Amino acid sequence: MAKRFEMVIGAALLAAGAAASAQDPSFAAVEKGDWPVEAVLGPEGQAAIAGLNAFSLDFYKASAAGDGNLFLSPASVSTAIGLAYRGAAGATADEIRKVLHYPLPPAAFAAVNGEVLRTMRIDAPGRTLSVANRLWIQNGLRLSAGYVEEMERHYSAGLGRVDFEADAEAARAEINQWVEQQTADRIRDLIPQGSVSKSTKAVLVNTIYLKAQWASQFSKADTREGPFTLADGAIRQAPLMRQRAIFQTTSCEGAQLASLPFQPGELEMLVLLPSSPAGLPHVEKRLGSDTLAACLVKLGEASPRDTILTLPKFRIEWKGELNPVLTSLGLKVALSDAADFSAMKVVDTNSADPTIIR
Repeated sequence: MAKRFEMVIGAALLAAGAAASAQDPSFAAVEKGDWPVEAVLGPEGQAAIAGLNAFSLDFYKASAAGDGNLFLSPASVSTAIGLAYRGAAGATADEIRKVLHYPLPPAAFAAVNGEVLRTMRIDAPGRTLSVANRLWIQNGLRLSAGYVEEMERHYSAGLGRVDFEADAEAARAEINQWVEQQTADRIRDLIPQGSVSKSTKAVLVNTIYLKAQWASQFSKADTREGPFTLADGAIRQAPLMRQRAIFQTTSCEGAQLASLPFQPGELEMLVLLPSSPAGLPHVEKRLGSDTLAACLVKLGEASPRDTILTLPKFRIEWKGELNPVLTSLGLKVALSDAADFSAMKVVDTNSADPTIIR
């Protein structure tokens, strides 16, 4: 029987608005100043952030082939796979490092990524940003003491034991309940029915939860129906939020950028609007990790200015299967019977079962 490590990713981001109206010619792109993380992370931490940005673009482009809106959390995917990366060895570790753009080998990356994750935690009046990790394993499964200790130290990843063999459905319910608690009941049934079985040995879970208020609020009185241009050039009527305020804005690579800070200013949302209607495919083609970095630098150097900002009001939820996307990016050995996660577990000399990540 195969020892199956199931990797499950969850994310909850609670903020209003993520795109701008292409009909508003006075909209201007925004840029930002230095992030707090830039002041506290060293070169290796900055390399980890650059790698995450590169993976984010790869992951987005591989996921954006279908129709409709797309809601992704590459940081959550990268963190969850990072838990497995520390337990990987040989060709499996090499493949994960290449696809995820991790700048360091497993042990060193775990320590550096732990520093990055610590900058992503805020618990203060009016705003919450939390990252939660947990390893759920089959009762009796022996993991390396060093691996468990590093997951707790660097990822604050607790260890939960359940009995998939006796009652996989009860184990699934317990994991989902934990996810709900971490995300204020916003993510339910992260692990769908039928995704675990009596042969499941472990589930690696990451959640990212953000709840905050805009520094400059949109008024309900200024929200009204208006034309909104879709990616294919079609125009639809949609409820549009509108405000006039001081924002950092710039133009870069055929798009306008705007930075919307949350109270009191340590977090912000970056909005990208194609400069021409139906120009999103052109922007997507030109946007790479280097061009994104250059655009962010340009945005950071822009002076805040009087801006009329229009965004569609919307609510978005998304569920999908990550394996096909990750496989298309080159993560193949790690998702196969040949995966080597020997650095994660205590080797059972009486068993030749392979370790699999689904």
